Order: sequence, then C-alpha cells, then structure tokens
Amino acid sequence: MLARRLRQRACRLCFLLVCALPAPARAADGPDLVLEVRLGEHLVSDAVGAYQHGGDIHLPLGELARLLTIAIRADPANGIASGYILDEQRGFRLDLAQRLVVIGERRSSFEAARVLRHPDDLYVASRLLAQWLPLDLDIDMASLVLRVRARETLPLQARLERQSRAGPARRPDGTPAPAYPRLDTPYALAGVPFIDQTVSADARRGGSTLGYTAYLTADLAGMEAALYVGAANNAAGASTRMTLARNDPDAGLLGPLRARTIQIGSVLAAGVADIAQASSGRAGVAISNRALGQPARTDRHTLQGDLPPGWDVELYFNNALIGFQQARPDGRYRFDDQPLIYGSNEFRLVFHGPLGQLRVERQTFLIDQAVLAPGAIAYSASVQGGERALAQAEVGVLAQLSASGGVARLALDGRQRRYANLGLHGYWRALLADAAFARADDGGALARIGIKTRIGGMALGAVHARLDGFSSELFLPAADPLRSRDEVRLDGLLPGGGRTPIPLALQLRRERLASGATRHEAGARLSAFSRGTAMSGNLHWRASGAARQADGSLQASRRVAGVAISGQLQYAILPDAGLSSLALAADKLVGDGYLLNGAVARTFADPQLRWSASLNKGVGSVGLGVNAFYTSRGDYGGGVRLFMALGREPRSGRWLHDAVPMAGGGAASVRVFLDKNGNGVMDGDDEPIKGAGFSVNGGAHLARSGDDGVAYLNRLPAHQHADIAIDPGTLEDPQWQAREAGRRLVPRPGKVSRLEVAVGVTGEIDGTTWLSDAGGKRGMGDFELELLDRGGTVIGKTTSSADGYYVLGGIAPGNYLLRIAPAQLARLGLQDSGMHLITVDSAGTIVNGKDFHVIR
Repeated sequence: MLARRLRQRACRLCFLLVCALPAPARAADGPDLVLEVRLGEHLVSDAVGAYQHGGDIHLPLGELARLLTIAIRADPANGIASGYILDEQRGFRLDLAQRLVVIGERRSSFEAARVLRHPDDLYVASRLLAQWLPLDLDIDMASLVLRVRARETLPLQARLERQSRAGPARRPDGTPAPAYPRLDTPYALAGVPFIDQTVSADARRGGSTLGYTAYLTADLAGMEAALYVGAANNAAGASTRMTLARNDPDAGLLGPLRARTIQIGSVLAAGVADIAQASSGRAGVAISNRALGQPARTDRHTLQGDLPPGWDVELYFNNALIGFQQARPDGRYRFDDQPLIYGSNEFRLVFHGPLGQLRVERQTFLIDQAVLAPGAIAYSASVQGGERALAQAEVGVLAQLSASGGVARLALDGRQRRYANLGLHGYWRALLADAAFARADDGGALARIGIKTRIGGMALGAVHARLDGFSSELFLPAADPLRSRDEVRLDGLLPGGGRTPIPLALQLRRERLASGATRHEAGARLSAFSRGTAMSGNLHWRASGAARQADGSLQASRRVAGVAISGQLQYAILPDAGLSSLALAADKLVGDGYLLNGAVARTFADPQLRWSASLNKGVGSVGLGVNAFYTSRGDYGGGVRLFMALGREPRSGRWLHDAVPMAGGGAASVRVFLDKNGNGVMDGDDEPIKGAGFSVNGGAHLARSGDDGVAYLNRLPAHQHADIAIDPGTLEDPQWQAREAGRRLVPRPGKVSRLEVAVGVTGEIDGTTWLSDAGGKRGMGDFELELLDRGGTVIGKTTSSADGYYVLGGIAPGNYLLRIAPAQLARLGLQDSGMHLITVDSAGTIVNGKDFHVIR
C-alpha cells in the first residue's frame, strides 16, 4: 500500500510539472555542447557552442575564426562566409546555397549535411573545417575541450608570444582582466525556487523500485537556501538536507569579521591538516573569510559538492584522470585530500548524467609563494552537532612568512578528542616550505616538515612527519601505531613528449611503526592524449613485512566513425598475476539529441558477464532515458528515468525547462536598450535592441537578446565574479556603444540577477596630420592624438596612419578637446597649430576634417 501511494504521488507530481505549467520554454535554445577551446597551452575561450550531428561535431566557423584571429566573417542570414586565411592572396568564400567553397584558386563542393546554418553562425563539421583551415582539431568529449593545433603560425600565436616576452599574463585577446563596478543582487524574503528533479522506475527479477529526488535553490529569509529531498518506495523514509547560506567573494559579510561564507544547517566544513578530514552533511554552523573555492591548505585540497542520483563525476588533475565517483545517497560527492603541487594545480570535474548530460567545472590554484600578506588574517570555524568543532586561523607575519594555528574537537574511536596545532609557511625563491606541530589532549604529538619546488618541468614535493602516540582522523588508532612517515611526489610532463603532452605522476611513501616494522608504498600514473585517443595508466605497489601487493589499471577512449568507444582494464600483479575486470562501452548519436549506449563488463575473480544498453535524450526541455541489462547468471531488468530542471525567468514570468541541471548555477536577465534621452533608464521613446551578444569574464556567451531586448545568461559560475559586458561586434549600428563598459555580478544559485544595459549613439572624428617644412606641406603619420574631457583627462587615443589620416570613434555625446600629444611634439622638436574644440550631440555627430598642421 505504501509503495503504491508513493508511486501515485510521484507520477502525479511528474505529470503536473511537465504538463500543467503555462507557456513552457527551454532555458537555452541552441547548441548541444559548450566547449572549452585551447590553442596549445593557452585558454582561448571557455564557452564555444557546438552541435552533434551525424558522426561529427559541428563548430561555429565565424566565432572560431574570430577567436583564432583568422580574417573570415560569417553571414548566417545569407548562408555566406568570406574573408582570407592568414594572407590576402589566399581568399576564402563559402556559399551554402551552392554548396561551394573557394580557397585561393581552389574550388570544391561539400555535402549539405556537413554545414549547418543557425541564426548565430554557420556550423561546419570539424573534420571538414580542418581541411579548409590550417588547423588540427581534437575534441575531447570526456572533458568537453577542443584542442587546436595550428599548422601555420596564427596572428594570435604571434601576439601571445609577444605578451609572454613583455611580462604579466593577460587574457587571450591581449586585454587585462576587466574589473567593472559591482552590481549587487538583493536577497528576498522568499523566492520562486529552481528545481532539478528526477523520477525513476526500475524493475528486475525480485522486485521494482520507484524513486523521486529534487534539489531546490532559492532565496529564503534573506539568505540563499538549498534543499535536497530523496524518496523511494523501498526506503524507510525520505532523506532530506537543507542549508541556508550567504557567500561574498569580496568579504563583505559580518562587518569587521569580513567573512566570505556563512552556512547554517547541513554545512560543508574544511578539514585540518594532520587532524581532521573535511566533512559534509552534518547539521551545524560554519563561517570563513577564506577565498571561495580556494584550498585552505597548501599541501592538499578537498573537492565536494552536490551530485544528483544517477550522475557520476570524473576528477582530472592537470589533464590526467585521477578519480571517479557516483552519487552518494545524500546527493553529494567528495574527493578528500587531493595533493597539491608547486605551481599550477588545475582540477577539472566532468559530470555525466544518466541521460547522457555533460557539464564541466574547473578549479585552478597556483601554489607559488603562497603566503598571506603581512598583517592579513584568514580564518575558518565550524560547529557540527555537539561532537565536532574546528577553528583555524593564519596570519601574515613577514612578506615571505605566515603563521597558523587553531583548535579542534572531534569524536574518535568512541570518545571526544581535543587538539591544538601550530604551523609556519614560507618561501625563498622557488622553494616553498612549511612546518607544523599538533598535540592531542591525551599527550600524543606530531611534528611535520615539508618542501615544494620545481626542477625543470617537474614539480617536486617531500614531507617528513614524526608521531609520538598521536592519532586522529588522518592517523587512525592502531595496535601498532605509526611513528614516522616520509613521502616524495613528482608531477609534470614526461620529457620527449613533443607536441603531445604526457602527464606523469610518481609517489613514494615509507612508514615506520612503533614495533620497528616498516611499510612501503609506490604509485605511478601516466596519461596521454593524441589524435583523438585518450589513455591513462596507473600502477600501485605496497609492501608490509613479507607481504607484497601490486595492481594496476588502464583506461582508454576514442571516437571512431561517430562512435565514442571507451574501455577499462583492471589487473593484479602481486601476489598473483591476472585480470580483475574488463569493461567496454560505446556511445552513438542516433538522431537529434538521442544517444544510444551499449556496454559489456566482465569480472574474473567472481566470474560474471553483464550486458547493458540504453537510449537517452539528454538535451532539450526534458531528459528521458530507457535502459535494460542482462547478466550471465540470468538476472535481467530495465528502467525508465525522467529528468527536468525547472526555473522561472523573472521579467516575463516564463517557466524554463532544461535537461541539464540549473539549480546549482547562477543566471542573469540582461535587458539592452537604445537610451535616446541619455538617462540610463528604459523609458519614453527608448527602444529594445535585438541580437545583442555578451562577454562573460572575457569569453563570449551564447545568449542573444530577443525582440524585447532581453537575454537570459544561464549557467554562470555561482559565488564568483562575473564581469558582463556587451560584445560591440554584435550591435547592428557601428556608432552604438554601451554607456558603461560593463558590470560585475556575483551570481548565486536559485536567483536570477537583473542587469540593464543602456546603449547610446556615439560620434566620430576624422582628419589629417600635416607636416610643413622647406619642402612644402605633406601628410605625415605616426602622430599620437589625444581626446580630453572637460576636466583635462585623456579619455581616448589614436595614431595617424602613414598618409596622416586618422579616425577616432566611439565618442559619447559631450564637449571635448583634441590635440597631438605634447610629449611627442616636445620629443621631436615640433609645434602644432593648437587644439580643436569638439562637440558631439545626442544624435552621434560625425566631425570631419579636424586637421593638424605641424611645423619644425
């Protein structure tokens, strides 16, 4: 009876959510995939749309050419793309209607299905695009990365090379990272939630299961709320957890405490080196002023978060696969204490949904001279129930030295334990060193020293710890306790890899016990990606007394003729060699958004063969999948799964549906309008602007404004700065320009930020710089012209061309002065005819013929 009632309620709720909502709309009509684009080691863009069609991935010709500085422009409305490839003598023209492409003097045709026309661009099959352009294109579907290798030097590569010689790192387009004025999004007393929900029904020999899970986020009581609910007919009751929080990357919480994070309810608490692991799910309170998402320690980092049932997540470290987890019953994942190395630490989380969905999150840390500035304080504190409390603080002492300390209380081995710890962290040149001391209330003590550095292209780390009766969550009590531990870790790229990077990691550990016995452990990981094939191999060896154990695994994936093939092999070496398990899987797109999957797995220790297949639709408004399996032992079964993310656009009140989770990310509703009266508010005769595009943190976003001038920017990173600006190349009138360069938001889950972008008409000035001497008057170039506002501040610059002609555009209405730079005139020993008074009216005046006459 209980099972039937649960089934009826879940089905009724599913029916209401899918069918009864008015005017449903997709959250993001557009590409099936969002790819990160890398040119060598440089990140070119973190969001380029692509379509899966047939056996290939279709890439946007115009957008890719723009990013890679190839002079080709696409006109999707007319089905034409034109320009040239690196050299004006090598012209390029694509005519979709005639199915013709002309490159230089070479003409060729193509199949219509290999070039798709969409409103924003012309999408070309990647293999065909690689034939047309001097590019090798490798698409890693596992991590959604497009790796570009140029067969000829691109202007972008030359510019990046100049920048690397010039000094500090800048964005791929050569501009510094934007820092716009912040626009706060007020908290509401209560808001309409965003919901990620799954309804599943599974049947097999012996019974059936019906389940429902939901993850909801919204503003509540002036904070951001997150609620997880899971129920099934074979469970004793529903599992729930709830968190109220505030997050501010600018440390604007709790006044003088300058906190960045406050959590109440089911909290995520950071760990403490040598003492406590990170913990999640326990009821309590947590507060911290540490940078959001950044590691609290320089040696290890824990990654944790929400993961809906049926999903799994892969963890990559510096492009090498190092971990895999499936969703836990509480809807979370956690990778504990991942080692950090000297230099760059890039963690990439690749989430796979049960219906073929994919999404990627990245966390990047630079462990290099990683100490606080003198006088700066970083702290964190948490209380979870009555059995766990942690408080840690770090203070900058000198420019190259910081100190840390804290206390902890936790339950261990059936009783409450208390700890205190101290630490020092410093660096000298390329050497990062730390020392730590911890003491427990039973008299146990630990001392540890560690160093990190880089030798050539390899990062090296070494740690030595001595223990005297010390036990904790990281050094568990044992009959023969640990006395000392030595560890060495080496990370980097294998020498001789050439254009194909081969990440290598080696780790050695030696432990000495109180009895005098020793334990040894060694691990190695080697990864590679080349020409569409990704491989990763691991070896692990352990020795304790006379016992020896060794095992390994090998993973590989490749796309062949439109089919993604992956395999995993696990094997034992010692004490007995043999295969442990073997698994093969294949995915194939069989229509618009439908993915067919087949897999076979074989275990050898407990012999069993398992066959499985599924058909999933993981794009669009709703995700839907069916699956079935059969084993060599006669077990069989199947199931159906429905997923739908649900949210509400605040301006129009439309309900948004999507097959990819929305509740965990941020979003913004941006309205763009032509501000005719210049007051910055849409009123009077102001008109909405259609087709405007945007950049987010320097990268192009896929959204475009509609007829009402509104664009919905989804999947913005939560609790991080999002610098949003108009892409001027998408405005239909070249004289239009945003009144403000951009705005900075801090998106949060369950809330759509609102942003108004006023666009005004700008003016333009042109003229010629003339040089008069004994030989007469002639146009002279390379003069630096400066535009000054009424306060005398230089607000615009340009340089005249070889014949003396100049153009200065994008000038907002107002009064200005235009001059040749006085410093240049003084340096050259020249005089000019004086400054020009310029007036640009609200209609966007074009001021012609403002010439300068220079004499020696």
